[in-house]
Amino acid sequence: MIKREHFCRNCIIPDGFLGLKLDEEGLCDYCRNPSHKNANWSKVKIDIEKKKQMHNDWKQVIKKLQKTKRNRMYDCVLGYSGGKDSTALLDYLINELRLNVLAITIDTGFMTDIAKQNIRDTLNRMNLKEHHIFIDDVSKTFTRLYRWLFFNHQSNSVSLTVNVCDQCSDLIHSIIVNEAIKRNIRYVFFGYSPDQIKRYFYEVPREEALNEWKAIFIDLAPFTEKDRNCFLNSDKISIKDMPRILLPYHVMNYDERAIIEIVEKKGLIQKGKADPILTNCHVVKAAAMYDFYRYGGLTYVLQYAELVRQAPDDKSRRINRKKWLRLYKGIAQSIFKGTFNVEGIERFLESIGCTMEEILESIIHFRNHDPNKNKILENLDLLNIKK
Repeated sequence: MIKREHFCRNCIIPDGFLGLKLDEEGLCDYCRNPSHKNANWSKVKIDIEKKKQMHNDWKQVIKKLQKTKRNRMYDCVLGYSGGKDSTALLDYLINELRLNVLAITIDTGFMTDIAKQNIRDTLNRMNLKEHHIFIDDVSKTFTRLYRWLFFNHQSNSVSLTVNVCDQCSDLIHSIIVNEAIKRNIRYVFFGYSPDQIKRYFYEVPREEALNEWKAIFIDLAPFTEKDRNCFLNSDKISIKDMPRILLPYHVMNYDERAIIEIVEKKGLIQKGKADPILTNCHVVKAAAMYDFYRYGGLTYVLQYAELVRQAPDDKSRRINRKKWLRLYKGIAQSIFKGTFNVEGIERFLESIGCTMEEILESIIHFRNHDPNKNKILENLDLLNIKK
């Protein structure tokens, strides 16, 4: 039976999950201190003046590109995933700003069918097939990366989901930036929403992209020279060769509902197919399952809890809390019953060459060496989850 006081009484953070604790009043670290930082989630507040400066920079970038667009085939590269945000940004750059955009999609081998269908629908609707590159010959590199991460994740404080997303995005971004460099395209845009600012705000420093995106373990077996060449190479690329890497949604007016309405109304994405849960890759869901058994909770709860805290009034907060807590428990039960994204996770495990039993064995090994082991097991018991 799940105890009411097991979850923060203000949001839905579980007591003891990934080092987060409830106080005597039943409030979690975030509700006590909005500035609280955790390795897996922290709310980053951007100074109004800084955001204004970056917004002015964005306007100057667009003005420059519009003024000089006749001098080149493409003004910019857009990392295009088939999700609502990158789809809306593609539409905005082309139809509102009148830029010439080269859209690049990286197939890690684990894209959802819905994301691929969204891409086909958008390219057909916007007549962009000739201005889109679909890179799918790197799937083996991603497969080796994922297997390494799933079997070598030793952290007691950072979830596998966070680690996988960071490492995977660095590889995807590296491939896209390399493509831009080959074509001498000086701007690369990605459609990260304003709440995705854990690592970067508006612009990725060129030095960091060039020197820190490369995985520290990539020189080890089983990785190959082809794998290593996917990353940016500071021995072959100089800072002056690097394009500017910008995240425009961070300084634009961003309304998620409006974005969904636009992409559906224009027929770029079919109605009901813009939900991130449908377009997120199978790897993220497999990592969420891993983290559930490893840390005793769902990493999704960190974002869900923030949405509860953002409610404009107490009544709305209570309604949102009930909704998100119900979803959290429902996903937990689906993992326990073995019905959570079954086909996608089975396909993922088969692709990286392992079984669910081997993954669980690895989880138990690392969990047994975690100082927080007892709390993890207690949290699993509270959700009636088999350890």
